[in-house]
Amino acid sequence: MRQRLARLPVAALLLALFLALAAAPAALAADGGQKVYVLRIDQGQVIDVGLAQFADRVFDEAEADPAAVGIAVVLDTPGGYVDAAARIKDRLLASRKKTIAYVANDAISAGALIATAAEYLYMHPGSVIGAAEPRTVATNQTADYKALSVVVNYFTSAAEARRRDVAIARAFVDKDHPIPGQTDVLLTLTYQHAVETGYANGVAESLNDAIRKAGIDQFELVEPQWTFSEQVGRVLTTPWVAILLLVAGVIALGIEFTQPGLTGPAAVGIVCLSLFFIGNALVGTAGWVEIALAVSGLVLLLVELFTPGFGIFGLSGIAAFGAAIFLAAPSPELAGRYLMWTAIASAVVLFAAIRAISRRGLGRMLTLSEAAKDWSAQSPDRSRLVGQEGRTVTVLRPAGTAVFGDQRLDVVTEGEFVPAGVPVRVIRVDGTRIVVRSIE
Repeated sequence: MRQRLARLPVAALLLALFLALAAAPAALAADGGQKVYVLRIDQGQVIDVGLAQFADRVFDEAEADPAAVGIAVVLDTPGGYVDAAARIKDRLLASRKKTIAYVANDAISAGALIATAAEYLYMHPGSVIGAAEPRTVATNQTADYKALSVVVNYFTSAAEARRRDVAIARAFVDKDHPIPGQTDVLLTLTYQHAVETGYANGVAESLNDAIRKAGIDQFELVEPQWTFSEQVGRVLTTPWVAILLLVAGVIALGIEFTQPGLTGPAAVGIVCLSLFFIGNALVGTAGWVEIALAVSGLVLLLVELFTPGFGIFGLSGIAAFGAAIFLAAPSPELAGRYLMWTAIASAVVLFAAIRAISRRGLGRMLTLSEAAKDWSAQSPDRSRLVGQEGRTVTVLRPAGTAVFGDQRLDVVTEGEFVPAGVPVRVIRVDGTRIVVRSIE
C-alpha cells in the first residue's frame, strides 16, 4: 500500500509534463512565437541569379528554424530570368513550411511563376498577374518554341502541384492557347479575375492580412537582409557588368601581350577577369572547376605566346577559357552572349596585334613604310655585322629590335626568348636576316 502511494506523485508529475508538452504549441502561438520568414521581390526588382541565391538562404534559414511556420513572398516585379525564377519555384514547391505569395502590385512574367508555385496566393486590390511569354535577352524577341515549351511546363507543373487552373497557367505563357473569354493576346489577370477564376485564393489588403487568411493568426515576421557578399555578387553578375568585365579584361591582357613590360594592362586584365568569376562564385554558378579552367586557359595562352607559331597550346587555352565562361554563366543564353562579346574583344586585340606587327620587320617592308625616327638604313652588305655586339631594345620573341652602336636593326634569334636590355652578338647573316644570340 505504501509503495502504491509513493508512486502517485511520480505519475502525477509525468501527467503534468505530458499536458504541458501538448499545450506548448498553443502557448507558443498565444505568445506570438511563431515566425513567418519574408522574401521580398518588390519595388520593381528583377528576378536574377543573385536574387535566387539570396532566396535559397531565406528558405534554408526558415527550414532550419523550428519556430518558423511559413514563408511569405512579396511580389511587385516586372519579371526577370526564367532559370532564376525556376530555382525559387522549386524551393516553394519543396518547402515543408506553409508558403504564401502576396502580389502587392505586379507579378509579371517570371514573377507569375513564383506566385503560381506558392501554396496560398493573395492579391492586393489593383494588382495583376500574368504576361509570362519568354523572350530572348539579346533581342527581346519571342523565344523559340523549344524555350517556350520549357517555360510552359514550368507553369503547368507548378499549377498542377498547387491545384490551380492549368489552362490559365499555360495562357500566361503561350498566346496560341488562350482561355475562353480571353481578350488580351497574352493572358494577364486582374486581382478580381484571378480570385473569380480560383487562380488566387483571395484579396488581401496587406502582407499581414494575407498571412492571417492563410491560417496563421499569431506570428512574427522575420526578414533576412542581404549580406555584403550577396550584394556584390548580384552586381557583378548583372549581364552588362559581366560583359564589361570580360571585354575590358581581354583587351587589357591583349595590350600587355602586344606591348610586354607595361604591367598596368596586365593588372587591369587580371582584376577584371577575376571579378567576373568571383561574382559568379558568390551567386553559386561558378566553382573551383570554372576558376581552374580559366587559369589554365590563360597559362596555355602565355605558353603559346612565348613559342613561335600558333599551335596546340593556343587552341587549348582558348577552349579552356571559353569553357570556363560558359560553365560560369547563369544560363546558356547568357553564356552565348558572354562568349560572343569575348570573341569580339579578342578580334579587336588580334587586329591591333596585326597592325603592330605590320609596323615592324617584314610587315614594315611589305607596306613600304618610311623609316622611323632614329633608325638608320641597313647596309646592303650585312656580312660585316657578324661578330658585332649590341643590346636588345625590345623583347626578341624570336624577332625584335637591337641596337649596334648607333644603328637600330631588326634581328631574330634561333628560336629562344631574349628579354629587352640584354647583350647580344650577331652569329650569322642570311641575306636580310640578322641572327643573334644572347651573350649572357
